[in-house]
Amino acid sequence: MGTQYRAGQKLTASLLTTYSTQSEDTTSRTTTGTSYGNASGGAFTAAVVVPSSGQVMVEMRSTQRNSGATNTITSWTGSGSSSGTVYSANDTAALIVGGTANAPVDLSYRLTGLIAGETLTVTMQHRVSAGTGTFDYRHIILTGMP
Repeated sequence: MGTQYRAGQKLTASLLTTYSTQSEDTTSRTTTGTSYGNASGGAFTAAVVVPSSGQVMVEMRSTQRNSGATNTITSWTGSGSSSGTVYSANDTAALIVGGTANAPVDLSYRLTGLIAGETLTVTMQHRVSAGTGTFDYRHIILTGMP
C-alpha cells in the first residue's frame, strides 16, 4: 500500500507492515448487561496499522441468542492510537437477535479519516434488553483499504 520495493532489495521486518488482521473467538460467552460492555471472559479485539489511505474496512460476525424472548445486541468501538475514539457502540448499526434461537449475524463498516500509521483497535461490545445473551462464535476482520 504505497511502498515500492526494488528488484533484489532485501526485505526485513522493519519494511513490512500488516494492513489486515483477523481475530476469532470460539468460546461461548455471555452477558446480562443492559449497557454496552464486554462479554464474559473480557474484551474481544483486533488491531491493525492504518494504511496511507486512512481507511479500514471493519467486518464482524457473531452467532448469538437470548435466554428469553428479548434482544441480544452486538456493536463495536474503534479507537486509534493517535486519533482516539473513532467509532462508538450504538443500537442503530448493531447486530440484533431476538429470542432463544441461535442466529449468525454480520456487518461491514468502512472507517475513513483515520491517521496513516496509527494502530486502530476494534472491540466488540454487547448488551441485552433483558435476560442473558449468549455469543457462541465471534469474528473480527480488519482490512486496510488502498
